[in-house]
Amino acid sequence: MTATHRHLESDIRRLLNQCVADGVAPAASCAVVLGLDWLPEIAAGAASPETYFDLASVTKLFTTVTALSLVDSGELELDAAIGGRLPAYRRGAKSAVTLRHLLTHTSGLPSQWRGWERSLDEGRAFDRQALVADLLDTPLEAAPVTRFEYSCAGFNTIMALAEHVTGTPWAALVQERVLGRLATDRITGTPRVEHCAPTEFQPSLGRGLVRGIVHDEAAWSLGGLSGNAGMFATAGGLRVFGAALLDGLPGILSPGLAAEMWRSQLPDMLGNNFNPADPGFGHGLGLRINQQPWMGTAGREARGHGGFTGTSLLIDREHGLTVSLLTNRVSPRRDGDDATGLRKAVSDVVYSGKNDPN
Repeated sequence: MTATHRHLESDIRRLLNQCVADGVAPAASCAVVLGLDWLPEIAAGAASPETYFDLASVTKLFTTVTALSLVDSGELELDAAIGGRLPAYRRGAKSAVTLRHLLTHTSGLPSQWRGWERSLDEGRAFDRQALVADLLDTPLEAAPVTRFEYSCAGFNTIMALAEHVTGTPWAALVQERVLGRLATDRITGTPRVEHCAPTEFQPSLGRGLVRGIVHDEAAWSLGGLSGNAGMFATAGGLRVFGAALLDGLPGILSPGLAAEMWRSQLPDMLGNNFNPADPGFGHGLGLRINQQPWMGTAGREARGHGGFTGTSLLIDREHGLTVSLLTNRVSPRRDGDDATGLRKAVSDVVYSGKNDPN
């Protein structure tokens, strides 16, 4: 390990320890790739390199790759109206929605689907089939490609579409199309509880301290691993996925679709509704672009995704780096620091390490 890498490891360890000491999160872990160098995994607080974290919305990247693999195999189409497969999308403005719209949050769907709340309010057990039907009945809030609105509902709709077309449960599709083709076994939708960092204490939902079960309530109601959330990983495991994304997902996606993930989609799709001055507005297929609040000031060409639980994956081809940063910042409550400051600080030190000539 070079002197630069030793200093970088020391800086990251200091940031993670400070995160724990300041009460941002009780556990944190980070794994970095710089060029050809895979730095040692770093953990702080109630975590080790073997600790699994709830990835929250970082799961959307796995959803994207799973869906695009079905495009590669001819089972889905990127730009065909999904109403050709889903009856709930055959009428009105919904009849124009495509998979590309869903992957870029331009479908017009609302940010959240909260149909699961009705089951809890009425004291009923979750019925996944009924909940998926309710999800698919969600009305649009705007016509397709007239706005960008980050939508968990849209990514669960991708899950429902894929299951409907293939007749295969979502978890099995993700395993077959993505996880089984990665060089790691440290990413899963069904972790062992004792290996997981806990998330939120939720007695009002009858869950107590959530651990080893997806924190996101919509995904929980749908059975766990879903289109919007539900994946668990160690920092090292997520780093393997990030490195695969950086390399174009060989053996998983065709080069053309892997490139489409990376390409900025919104200028062409939104036209005059696109605001290039907004640094958090860039989006490929599934991949968020140039989110400087956490990707850092040098991350203008970076791609990746963050998660509500305090997780993030950053990849940057220009600089040849991957940063997997995992925390459980929602434990035991969600109303504290959202870990954006930590994520930016780690991004900044990694970029500075990459640019250090020593």
